[in-house]
Amino acid sequence: MTVPSRSSSFTRRAHGLAFSTALTGTFVLSLAVTPAIAASPSVVTTIKPLHSIASAVMEGVGTPHILIDGASSPHGFALKPSQAFLLQGADAVFWIGPELAPSLEKPIGSMAGDATTVELMDAAGIQHLAIREGANFDAHDHGDHEDHVSADDHNGHDDHDEHAEKHDDHDHEHDEHTEKHGDHEEHEHADHDDHDHGDEKGDHAEHADGDHSDEHAHEGANDAHFWLNPDNGIAIAHVMADTLSQLDPDNAETYQKNAANFETRIEKLEQSISSKLEPVAGKKFVVFHDAYHHFEHHFDFEASGAITLSPEALSSADRVAEVQNQIKELNVTCVFQEPQFDAKLVNVVLEGSDARKGTLDPLGTELANGADLYPQLIEGLADSLVECLSGQS
Repeated sequence: MTVPSRSSSFTRRAHGLAFSTALTGTFVLSLAVTPAIAASPSVVTTIKPLHSIASAVMEGVGTPHILIDGASSPHGFALKPSQAFLLQGADAVFWIGPELAPSLEKPIGSMAGDATTVELMDAAGIQHLAIREGANFDAHDHGDHEDHVSADDHNGHDDHDEHAEKHDDHDHEHDEHTEKHGDHEEHEHADHDDHDHGDEKGDHAEHADGDHSDEHAHEGANDAHFWLNPDNGIAIAHVMADTLSQLDPDNAETYQKNAANFETRIEKLEQSISSKLEPVAGKKFVVFHDAYHHFEHHFDFEASGAITLSPEALSSADRVAEVQNQIKELNVTCVFQEPQFDAKLVNVVLEGSDARKGTLDPLGTELANGADLYPQLIEGLADSLVECLSGQS
């Protein structure tokens, strides 16, 4: 797929605005002698963390749009008719992929057909981890960490000094990704499309014996919550900067500079978080669903298990019982709920134990949108862990 030139859709929108304003009569003369100013690219993102990274990259040029805002979960998101115009007018769309938000696969493929669409699940430079199976991670997930990094991690960001060199050599692979995923309807995600989750709160409180809810449906797949690895956040920023530089060459220098500044900020934050987590290292905790593997793996601070494999599936009574036993046997200190989902199931697994309840939020639900949200999100995860595991909550 060819990336649209600077004179494409967003320039045409600027000319259209000039023409419509001229029709009012008041500014006919001034507009007649003033060249039309090209608007910044119309950028659409899906979740709040991606919107934040795009905001940082576009600072001084424009502001991206967001589809999944507030307390909405990408796992069961339904696109509103009022949001369709954002996709229809998009020059670039950045999303994780159908693995996280299956309901957006068809709308993005059809409504944003003329946009440069970047499916970050397949973007260059992203480190991947396999989805963990079962309720008990502790029994099999604390050995050689490298076993959990998929072969396409591109050697990752183990050495932060290699970031700049690596991103200079991208050769703009994003066009290949866009062309590869241009027709989303050919993806084999029919099983995801059958879900109708709505708000999803309260869904997990109902679980029946023997109903394992296809907990192994994702076996062999990669975890889609990869933005919670700060190194992946940096990689996302560079992917966005490269993509926007092609769409909008006039502002390429700004995009690249902003991505470099974002990288510096996140690297400093990583050091701070590592120090912050040290006092509670070794304490056991269980999460609501396996959304934090990338954060845990990066900071060598991994969970002992999850109540549910994913919010898309109801937890069976067997799995809940397994988690309850695990909490007692491992002397788990904290069980974490999520603001996007009802806490009833968390309360059930806590029964009969001394474990505390905390909250972890992978999306930054209560944080203000903007460039600061992503670093606040990453730091907030560390603060929540420390607060609960140290007994401050």
